[in-house]
Amino acid sequence: MILLQSPSRYLLQMLLNRVQNLEKGVELDCYWVEFDDVRYHIQVAMRNPQFLLLSMSLPTPPPETVFFGGLPFGAVEAIKAAYGVLVQILDPPRDGFNLTMKLNLSKLPPNEEQRHALLVKIASVREVVLGAPLRVVLKHLASKTVATDVDRLVALVHRPKESFFLVPQKHKLEFNQENYSCTW
Repeated sequence: MILLQSPSRYLLQMLLNRVQNLEKGVELDCYWVEFDDVRYHIQVAMRNPQFLLLSMSLPTPPPETVFFGGLPFGAVEAIKAAYGVLVQILDPPRDGFNLTMKLNLSKLPPNEEQRHALLVKIASVREVVLGAPLRVVLKHLASKTVATDVDRLVALVHRPKESFFLVPQKHKLEFNQENYSCTW
């Protein structure tokens, strides 16, 4: 499921290599696609090796999914909460991508464990973005309110042409996917 997937191994390896070789100032320009149709692009210029541009393109959502500015509901707030001052969201994103972030690697924590944990979190950007609507709905469920800016039916994009649907209500949450349905 969206929130249970592991971070992108390739993205994590790229980030770890970049941080370990930051002083070398090597230029980097790399595209790749993961199995679930999420595309990434990393770019680093030699003149500013501490800045890394990370772009991400999401699977094409089904027609009933509502995206705001090319991203699922709550994604921008989720990115800001997850990464803080380390990441700046560029608006508009690169052509062909839903999201472009500028990472300032000089703002990574000096502690090795904290730095690695933050890089793993960055490599999990797919889950942060795609899981944002679920986090918003669950937050409101915990406070027993319904978000006024959330559509009656919330679609969570999982894979191309595969979504989970939530019906948020004040005291419960209904979950539907094809032949499966449950209520919390």
